[in-house]
Amino acid sequence: MSHRNFVAEKDNFMAKRIHANGKASVQARYNITGGCDTDKNIIVAAIYHAETGNLEAREFKQHKADALRAAEWFRSQEVELVIIESTANYHMLYYDTLREEGINIAVINPIVVKALLRVEGKSDKGVAMTLARLAANFDLKTSNMPDSQQRELRLLFKRIDSWKQQRTQVTNRANGILTGYGFTVFRLVTLNTPAGLNILQGIIDRRTPEEIAALHRNRNKRPEIVKCAEVPLPDYILPYLEEVLGDVTMLNDRIKQAEFEILDKISLSNLEKQVDLMTTVPGVTSMLALRIIAELGSNYHQRYCTAEAFSKAIGVVPANEVSGGKLLKRRSSHGNARVKFHLLSASKAFAIHGKGPLKAWFDQYRSRVHYYKATSALARRIAEGLWWVMVKNEPYRYKLDQIEEIESRSILVNNRLIDPATGEILKSFVEE
Repeated sequence: MSHRNFVAEKDNFMAKRIHANGKASVQARYNITGGCDTDKNIIVAAIYHAETGNLEAREFKQHKADALRAAEWFRSQEVELVIIESTANYHMLYYDTLREEGINIAVINPIVVKALLRVEGKSDKGVAMTLARLAANFDLKTSNMPDSQQRELRLLFKRIDSWKQQRTQVTNRANGILTGYGFTVFRLVTLNTPAGLNILQGIIDRRTPEEIAALHRNRNKRPEIVKCAEVPLPDYILPYLEEVLGDVTMLNDRIKQAEFEILDKISLSNLEKQVDLMTTVPGVTSMLALRIIAELGSNYHQRYCTAEAFSKAIGVVPANEVSGGKLLKRRSSHGNARVKFHLLSASKAFAIHGKGPLKAWFDQYRSRVHYYKATSALARRIAEGLWWVMVKNEPYRYKLDQIEEIESRSILVNNRLIDPATGEILKSFVEE
């Protein structure tokens, strides 16, 4: 073949190449969709037409007037769904405004966006356009947004958590300073306890080591406290300790008052029935129930289709990767850090002070695995119980196999089946 014929055939081949036009290659779920990429200064919005493949992008500022202009633009184009990327809280203005204007909008996590893009380089316009195209064709994993009730409860809990963090910083700093002078009493007594605050007041009043030790109710610790309190402290440290005592007392009063305000929200928000159901689960208190409602919503049993999905959202289910029966990657799950921390704390307290079949299961499981795995498994069981009591709309009950196991060793007293280990009434054959 001559060189001239080769060039002619090459030109003919290049002329038949198909150029992408942006049209949907699969059946589109929505005909017209929008995508938004958020920033602290601007928001880039894009609209995608699945039938024609046309894309258009515009920039808007971070204020109410531009949010209304964006809503009007979406409405004029008859957009069916808008996907907005969450960045800190900068997306909340546009999310609330578009919802108020009657536009269907959903929020997507930036981690999901990063997993979907996987391209070299990243731009605000490119992300907005990609989200608009993906929203037309695929069912994206969107985030659950808090309603007004959740936002109010979250704000109250944030205040409490902030004060608790300040209190911890104050007590740790004071303990560190006293330890630097050789006064090591607070390694034996927690400062933020009635005994610890009384001992701190005794230090300020210049009491003797024996008098300071007498403030602790445990007589076995008093000789050791006397030895730790024999170090003389300089006078200039007393004003600082008075300030520490005042700050801790003030923060304790604030925390207690805020907890009362949160508990009042149970009746004000018509959550009595739900909280009563949730507190039938072993280890769950009213404060923990309200924190779960604040973070995951009062309708969490509808947001998550299974008990496992709900437990995974909290973070008490390991996110291991398994394929072909082999463990490829072992890593701890993330979930909601605030709910996870308090649920694990509740499970640890129940592991010490709890009673009943769930405690018996924990003791049996604890004999085979280490402590952290056992408490995490207990937290998962508590989370699953929280999901089931709302789905079935009835108080917590023991599992059938657990009931049969306990009834096999129960005793009958006054027409009632009693668990001899805990004294709990398992079944009553007479009217209460």
